Amino acid sequence: MAEASAVPLPDHEDATTRHLVRVAGWAVMLLGFAIGLLLLWDEPVQPARVALNFVAGLVGGTTLLLARSRRWTLATHLLVWGVWVSVSLVAARNGGVNGPNLLNYPVIIVLAGWLLGVRATITLVVLTALLFLGFIWADVQGMFKPVQVANRVAGAVYLAGILVLTAAATLLSRRNYMSRVREAQQTAANLAASEASLRKLLRAVEQSPEAIVITDLREDIEYVNEAFVRRTGYERDEVVGRASAEYSSNGLAPAQREGLRSTLARGDSWAGEQVNYRKDGQSMIESVVVAPIRQPDGRVSHYVELKQDITERKRAADEIHRLAHFDSLTGLPNRSTLMERLQALHGRTGRPPTTHHALLLLDLDRFTTFNDARGSEMGDRLLCAVALRLSEILPAQSLLVRVAGDEFALLLHGLGVDVSLAGRHALAFADKLQSALLRPLRLEGDAQDAQLGASVGITLYPQTAGDGAHDALRRAGMALHRAKQAGGGRAAFFEQGMGEAAEQRFRLERELRHAIGAGELRLHLQSQVNVDGQLTGAEVLVRWQHPRDGLVPPGVFIPIAEESDLIVSLGEWVLAHACGLLAQPAFHERRLRLSVNLSARQFRQSGFVPQVRSLLASTGADPRLLTLEVTEGLVIEDFDDTVAKMRELAVLGVDISLDDFGTGYSSLAYLKRLPIQEIKIDRSFVHDAPTNADDGVLVEGILSVARHFGLRVVAEGVETQAQADFLSQRAPEIVYQGYLFGRPEPDTQWLARLVPAEALRTG
Repeated sequence: MAEASAVPLPDHEDATTRHLVRVAGWAVMLLGFAIGLLLLWDEPVQPARVALNFVAGLVGGTTLLLARSRRWTLATHLLVWGVWVSVSLVAARNGGVNGPNLLNYPVIIVLAGWLLGVRATITLVVLTALLFLGFIWADVQGMFKPVQVANRVAGAVYLAGILVLTAAATLLSRRNYMSRVREAQQTAANLAASEASLRKLLRAVEQSPEAIVITDLREDIEYVNEAFVRRTGYERDEVVGRASAEYSSNGLAPAQREGLRSTLARGDSWAGEQVNYRKDGQSMIESVVVAPIRQPDGRVSHYVELKQDITERKRAADEIHRLAHFDSLTGLPNRSTLMERLQALHGRTGRPPTTHHALLLLDLDRFTTFNDARGSEMGDRLLCAVALRLSEILPAQSLLVRVAGDEFALLLHGLGVDVSLAGRHALAFADKLQSALLRPLRLEGDAQDAQLGASVGITLYPQTAGDGAHDALRRAGMALHRAKQAGGGRAAFFEQGMGEAAEQRFRLERELRHAIGAGELRLHLQSQVNVDGQLTGAEVLVRWQHPRDGLVPPGVFIPIAEESDLIVSLGEWVLAHACGLLAQPAFHERRLRLSVNLSARQFRQSGFVPQVRSLLASTGADPRLLTLEVTEGLVIEDFDDTVAKMRELAVLGVDISLDDFGTGYSSLAYLKRLPIQEIKIDRSFVHDAPTNADDGVLVEGILSVARHFGLRVVAEGVETQAQADFLSQRAPEIVYQGYLFGRPEPDTQWLARLVPAEALRTG
């Protein structure tokens, strides 16, 4: 039988089969040579029988050599067929069916069954049956000689060998069978465990909140889980067997898909974001990981796609970004975006600017008045209309930003290296902005058109290699402040002196804050006299005795205090020391009054009246000698609250004086409702009253009003006798205050001049 028809015995065949080949080979070799040698002792020697046994021994030895070289298929065939041929020749020589060699055939058939498989075994059985039929026919024909008694020792060895080989084959077969049974049982247990694990894995995959898709190497879908079905709207039978690009990864661009395929071809995993589409066409953003699935031998057989829906997360991130960089009302970029753009335009730090840009800070004039008159909703609509109007004239590559409230910023790019030319371009655009805003703005829901001017502060950027975004915004803010101070509706360019002035104001504010608690403030008094020249009191003024700069004029530090919260602390210090001064015997005995100026912010403090009450009680000052001066502007801002506080002060015995009367609204409608006891004529009217008919008429009108309401009148800024005579002729009860009767002087000097030193010491 040809070797090609045999069942091969590969290297991974079980060890029992290989043992059986080796045992059978050794048995055949030993039996063949042993019996052959024993037959040499027969008398006479039968060469044919000896030769046949030696041939069988050679078959066994050759089988062992082939097994040693791991040529198992050739060794197996040689063993089975070689032994069968040798046994058949020996059997024919020893009498056919009447000889002892027929015992070999069952052993050979068993070996064939284990070693060569079904086809070879059947072939062997058929040949053996035919051989037996031939032996029987030959025996009937008398062709076989009577069986001669052979060498008994050789016969015994032969029978023992057959028994040993049969036993070995049986035991090895049984061990192989039991081993296979145990392997089958272990395999069954492993399969059961694997099946349980697979069931858990399948449940996990099916119940996973993330979509899972498995494709073959052609990218055709073989499996999708429930999350995929639920998320995309496709049923399983719609997508299984179809290309992933149509259903699973339909949001990948061609270049992105090519990159994915290149990554997978290298055996790596791919990760990225896709905008995929549901069955209804709705888009969804997914975070996707595509990984190869490898078999135990390392071969890639499939791809798995893991998809996480990040649509809401991306939408939330976009919203956070929008809120961080855009104004929610107008939709314009916000201050954060402006700062980022300024930093980006600066270029590399330390290098001089190669081109100039312009930052324009714009603030609407009278927006607060508009907002109060028409409401905050209309105010918001106005801001949106302004944003739209500004956007219409915004040059390309420029940036429009809403900074805060009614303040906008415009950043003009690339105005060139020449500073003067860049400045002219910026000023020209500022004029264009103001002209655009002066055109009426139509607001939805409002029959009246809105028309507001704007103040603009301008600075070039960058000005130096170390110039920063915050520096530019600070300069533009200072320029805007100057434009508004000039009356609004103007554009102001930043000048270097403005920065120096701002730094000086900041330094003075810090030092003034320290000065209030460090005892550097001083009280000065300016006398007030009647028409007879008799002293009636004084106005309290504050001075700052700076340890380095000397006496600082009030015109320098009072405006700084008014721009910050220091005006309240400063006013409280003045009022407390004025009450202490008023408690001096000289004021009580001569009934001299002290007038103290109040700032609007100090007067509006919720605890102001209790504070005055506490100061009067703690110092012992007579409240009837204290006059508190307020301005008309304070009165009209919150009239009812002001009147209520004035009445509380009047109950204490404190008088209220209306300072700078005539410079404000001077409405008789509210004047008659105010519980005041005094008015002060501003120095601007007093100065030209004797020579200017208009000023003279105004002074006469003020005096007439005061006389009608029964109010005391104090005239400020009386510097000449002509001014005093003019006033006394029209108001004999008037009180003068001015350089004609005394300049402001320290409180100690004023008291020393008023009362002899001895009286002060005894008092």
